[in-house]
Amino acid sequence: MPGGAYEVVAGAGALSLIEEKRGLLERDPFALIVNETVLGLHGDYIRRCFGDFHAFDIYGMPDGEEQKSYRHAERAFEWMLGAGISRRSTVVGVGGGVTGDFAGYLAALYMRGISVIHVPTTLLAMVDSSVGGKVAVNLSTGKNIVGAFHQPEMVLADTDFLRTLPDDELRNGLAEAVKHAFIGENELYALFESNDFDSIKNPKKLADIVYLSARFKSSIVERDEREGGVRAILNFGHTVGHAIESLLEYRGISHGEAVSLGMAVELELSVRAGLLDRAHAQRCMRLLERYGLSTHRDGLDADGLMHHMKFDKKTSGGAAHFALLAGAGEPVYDRAMPDGLVRGVLADVLAGEA
Repeated sequence: MPGGAYEVVAGAGALSLIEEKRGLLERDPFALIVNETVLGLHGDYIRRCFGDFHAFDIYGMPDGEEQKSYRHAERAFEWMLGAGISRRSTVVGVGGGVTGDFAGYLAALYMRGISVIHVPTTLLAMVDSSVGGKVAVNLSTGKNIVGAFHQPEMVLADTDFLRTLPDDELRNGLAEAVKHAFIGENELYALFESNDFDSIKNPKKLADIVYLSARFKSSIVERDEREGGVRAILNFGHTVGHAIESLLEYRGISHGEAVSLGMAVELELSVRAGLLDRAHAQRCMRLLERYGLSTHRDGLDADGLMHHMKFDKKTSGGAAHFALLAGAGEPVYDRAMPDGLVRGVLADVLAGEA
């Protein structure tokens, strides 16, 4: 990749390959940033894989998007300094997307940048956030506002972690994988259309989803590491999705649910903007519903969402910019839409009236 080539390894037992990075991890003490729930469920396995390394400290990270904040990062930086983490050290993030984003952000900024290895433990992190080098924390008014591009040394997507993942968390990751299917990963689209939520939980099929998603996203990032062009297609569903998360203060909604709602809104916006025929939009909506992904939610204020979109990174000249669909696997990006059209679509779709 432009920021430096690295391996993305997916499959059962992948964490054991951390041994390949012994030279990197034993230069100085390394920081193991681990989600507390993951540590409780898989602590013995994690400690066994890292047990032969001579010097590391574990920083337990609680669940919740609200933990990925500027304030919590300052506390973690102080901990790293006290733990003897140096410019030759490495940060290893073990957990879901929040943990990975947070660990990557710490690595990108600490002492002007140190190495990071991602060990995603949720389907969402495996198919999306662990690949591509985007790391960030949130502000109260917007998601991922303060961040950097910082590519990892390695990504180890160990699908053994998925065995303890509840159905809601699987759906959380499926939303991002379905997005990849919508915007151009045709093999993944076919896989989703020929299965349902129960059959997709087969370990081999989950591994296929991780592989196809990581391959697709990597191919986009290789062409546009810093989101100056085509990488923006990966934002499909996210302009609205991030606004929903910000409006709700990252409570009571998962990232996947917000993105699924965002895709439902942006599919309808694509239709009303004259880009997409309604038949394909309906086909996509049926696929979301087949996997139990949200397509409407009562109680979300359209004006409040419009306000939060103004703080989105994709806003330019005071107007929110969208990645939309112009056909099956045909995304377009950087499309400014009139406020009145966006507000109307938000109100109709989220109330289930579109």
